[in-house]
Amino acid sequence: MRTDLYRLRPVLLLTTLLPAAAGCARPPAAAPLPPAHNLIFILVDTLRADHLPLYGYRRDTSPNLTALGMDSVLFSNARSQASCTFPSVNSMLTSRSGAAFLGQPGGAMGLPAGIPGLAEMLRARGYGTHAVSASPIVRRSPGRFNPGGGFGRGFDTFQEDCVWKSADCVTDQALPHLARDPRPLFLYLHYLDPHGPYAPPAGYRHRFALGQPAKDFVRKGDPNPISDWLYKHGPNPGLTPADLGHLVDLYDDEIAFFDSQLGRLLAAARAAGLLDDSIVVFAADHGEEFLEHGDVKHCHNLFDTTIRTPLLLRVPGAHPRVVAEPVSNLDIVPTVLELLTAPSSRAAGPPGAGFEGRSLRPSVLGRPLPPGYQWAAQGAQRSVADGRLKLVQDLGTGRFALYDLAADPGETRDVLALRRRDFQRLRGALAAWLARTEGGPAAGGMRRSAEADQRLRSLGYLDH
Repeated sequence: MRTDLYRLRPVLLLTTLLPAAAGCARPPAAAPLPPAHNLIFILVDTLRADHLPLYGYRRDTSPNLTALGMDSVLFSNARSQASCTFPSVNSMLTSRSGAAFLGQPGGAMGLPAGIPGLAEMLRARGYGTHAVSASPIVRRSPGRFNPGGGFGRGFDTFQEDCVWKSADCVTDQALPHLARDPRPLFLYLHYLDPHGPYAPPAGYRHRFALGQPAKDFVRKGDPNPISDWLYKHGPNPGLTPADLGHLVDLYDDEIAFFDSQLGRLLAAARAAGLLDDSIVVFAADHGEEFLEHGDVKHCHNLFDTTIRTPLLLRVPGAHPRVVAEPVSNLDIVPTVLELLTAPSSRAAGPPGAGFEGRSLRPSVLGRPLPPGYQWAAQGAQRSVADGRLKLVQDLGTGRFALYDLAADPGETRDVLALRRRDFQRLRGALAAWLARTEGGPAAGGMRRSAEADQRLRSLGYLDH
């Protein structure tokens, strides 16, 4: 019986809190939030929302995240701004569209001097700022996949020797930062699991991935032979449905291993007396595709397999709830800055002029959000979504596709011919966003996007 109830926890969370998000049964009004003196920002690379029980997944891949979600404001309709780490993380840490980071001199991928990042803003407010990153892209110093580094500005310490290593390395290096300090703490943790290759440690490898497939690359969780076949005219790897299923199983095994380290991190923060005085942000930069739309890995399309991501905010004093309105990773920085600002100084408005995202503080306090759009860009593709519909434009061909995400969450049917009025509305919104963020003709944005993709390909990142 206890097991059955435990498995129902995500379902209970969604079914009990979604009415409040829809305005049918609002919880008691929350008291004004006191300033939360710490911020723990947990970013999980390549984590798609629909492989988490909190978002309806059938497997219990992440019990510790589920427990965190039961104590958090969960955004059920969040999306990233790109399906690739660069420039998705840049957007997330600055609340600027990815176009602001394309076309930098020398193909740089970091944060340009004219665009402040979250660490810079918080250090100016007296925070101790620390980062641990396993990402080969999100680095302070030059590396093979990001020769320019450029993500360290504003951090007192930026530890990057966990690059390509599993989640226990990041947690090991994070724990010393949880010691009490006179200054409030900003801790940014960039976990790489479940980025490919899908190779969880031995103790987690066979939780979901059962059996021993005949193909070596499948056993190793390496999607690159499929990628080479699709994008480089490599040999056909003879992939079978069982092979693809095994890769998905290994991906889920990696999520389970990360989740064990999330539990370890949160337990340590609680033991140190920090957790109840901290905002915890949980997010992902993008998801992962397993041939649902003809692609593998990421950086190739704007379907929800690669841009629908988890977003949770655990805020002291805020009632747990599910927020169904559409939100974006662009909204994270304005939200946490407003939540971390003393109430007496909020009269001057939210901090950070120039943000493209909006503060989600109203939803944290149980109030409805005004309607908003979600924007994304990858390669020649641009998209806008309003929570129900998503319009995707290919700038190269000029082709549009419109998907009804409520009726067709797998994005398998183009309903543009049936929804002409919605198409015109979203097309106008997308055109206005492109003019605002990329400016000039579409060819300029396409060129910069193509250059960014070619840069990552030439460095070998898109082969990993």
